[in-house]
Amino acid sequence: MKKNLVKEKIKNNIPSIGTWVSTGDPFVCEVISRLGLDWITIDLEHNAVDFSQLVHCFRAIQGSSSTPFVRVPWNDRQVIKRVLDIGAMGIVIPDIKDPEDAMNAVSACRYPPVGLRGIGASRPNTVYGDDYYQNANDEICVVLMIEDIKAVEKIDDILNVSGIDVIFIGPNDLASSMGLSLGMDNKHPEHQEAVNKVYQACSNRGIPMGIHCGDGKEVEKRINEGMLWMPIASDVRLLKFSFEEELKKISNFDSISQKDGKTFY
Repeated sequence: MKKNLVKEKIKNNIPSIGTWVSTGDPFVCEVISRLGLDWITIDLEHNAVDFSQLVHCFRAIQGSSSTPFVRVPWNDRQVIKRVLDIGAMGIVIPDIKDPEDAMNAVSACRYPPVGLRGIGASRPNTVYGDDYYQNANDEICVVLMIEDIKAVEKIDDILNVSGIDVIFIGPNDLASSMGLSLGMDNKHPEHQEAVNKVYQACSNRGIPMGIHCGDGKEVEKRINEGMLWMPIASDVRLLKFSFEEELKKISNFDSISQKDGKTFY
């Protein structure tokens, strides 16, 4: 079976950098996958991406150095099964709040006897090799999201669950659960304390940790802090920022751009 190079890197304490794709557009995936990123996560949680789009995104990524990950909409065994059967090599599962959530997530990603995943992955068996069923449990990367202060309070119990490959913090949802202002690289002391608590717990157990980053500068900061699995923003965010930066270079752009519904030709 094809080796999951992301899993190999983080096992060897080497940072792994990727990004989020919100558009679900195969061409976007194809372009990004040729930039040298370790992984691309297609986000099904907050975007209008369906399973038929997902398989085309995987085909676009195939042949590149990037590994296909998916953030599923919820901790749902049936959804996780379908995403894996389409060909995801990594699963990001949101809103893990307690050990039971963690156990359900991990078991959905593993074949028996260690999990509950059903047999029937015809596409991965074709694309990744005839020995897919024998090796998938070792190669699939399970990423659990900690994005609620309740989960932070139970982090030691959550980490007792076997089979977690990465703990990943969603900073905005975490801030929201604490009644704090939103924002990447949140500077609020209580937010930083919560992130540090999770990091220390993961470090004590030897479990890789990451956090969603708004830009490359924050990725560099998190690497220096010892984190190992970070996305740089998302396709949509980077597209928006890129255009904003270019438009700043045009003198008096605001005066010649479309305003108040009027278009100038």
